[in-house]
Amino acid sequence: MDEDNNEDLFLKLGPCFSSKIKELNREGIDYIKKEDIWNYLNQNKWNNDYPFLSDMVADILRLDNRLLKEYVDNYIKEREIEADR
Repeated sequence: MDEDNNEDLFLKLGPCFSSKIKELNREGIDYIKKEDIWNYLNQNKWNNDYPFLSDMVADILRLDNRLLKEYVDNYIKEREIEADR
């Protein structure tokens, strides 16, 4: 999938990402962004081999908040370590 289609797909999924972020906010997790969800699923579920849009929506909504939080926390920690070097 080329980058333009990738961006279009990301935009189409925007409302779904927003819904997931609201769910995270209700759990007190307020620093995760749409891009974090997209990157997590690309790396851990889709492997840049995108399923049907309906399956992607389901993947976003069913995503385990704990796993996503761990992923983002690890990413932040790695960035901090790199910045200290």
